[in-house]
Amino acid sequence: MAKVIVFGGINMDLFAYIPRSTREGETITASSIEFYLGGKGANQAVAASRLGAEVAFVGTVGKDEFGEKLMGMISSENIDTSLINSKAGQSGTALINVLENSNNEVISYPGTNKLTQHAYIDEGSLSEAEIIICQMEVNEEETFNLFKRAKQKNCKTVLNLAPYKKIRSEILTLTDVLIVNETEFSELSGIELNLINEDINIDIINSPESLKSIDLIVTLGKRGVLIFSKGKKTFIAAEQVKAIDTVGAGDCFVGAMSYGILNGKDLLAASKFANKVASISVTKKGAAASMPFLKDIPDLNY
Repeated sequence: MAKVIVFGGINMDLFAYIPRSTREGETITASSIEFYLGGKGANQAVAASRLGAEVAFVGTVGKDEFGEKLMGMISSENIDTSLINSKAGQSGTALINVLENSNNEVISYPGTNKLTQHAYIDEGSLSEAEIIICQMEVNEEETFNLFKRAKQKNCKTVLNLAPYKKIRSEILTLTDVLIVNETEFSELSGIELNLINEDINIDIINSPESLKSIDLIVTLGKRGVLIFSKGKKTFIAAEQVKAIDTVGAGDCFVGAMSYGILNGKDLLAASKFANKVASISVTKKGAAASMPFLKDIPDLNY
């Protein structure tokens, strides 16, 4: 049985590689257009699996052409797909522009991801799991109910609050590790985006108060990672690489950090490892396709 269960979205990603953002009413030419497996949940599952974790992915694809292709793509990643359901409707789809500076613009359509239910996960599978990973690509109530069940089984719960939405405080009380990027952290905490850097003090967070009592990780893109844990702040500088496509880097971090925790590393060591793994992912095209294998990671003394 899988030690890591990822509960979340699975999309067909349509990537267009373009020189810059388009202006309103403008048509520009892409250097290439490519299809990839995507969705934050699927990306995170692939990231953990490629590093060697036993992973099950829980989600919903549509009974359409994309659904069939997505099942083939994720099934090739050594992931338990027995908890994926197929429902009438359109599979999740994302339109992604990747600019020459490696930045990206994403338009996401959730489709059948919104039909995913925590009941897809039977008690036997949940009993065998050690880590449960969720994002906000499925309905909030389903995440809440899954985390309630997971805590009863003594699973470690990891929440990637993305795409960002204001959630009920009870979900945070059931969360062991919360991972957000700087924009999501700004929305969550009310702190202005330009004030979020390696010098920030968690004491300036006014709400929600529960942020001070859980392990909180804020990814800062090319600057690095902030970790708030047990009243202590730690900053990890980003690895210096030549990025060509940053799509999925945050998902790579989530999957790699969970792999580290699964293998007995503390939060800091697991985050240092994840920072290194994510830096490699941005040197490759695609989302799930860019996730490195363990053999690709130099200097594993983390």
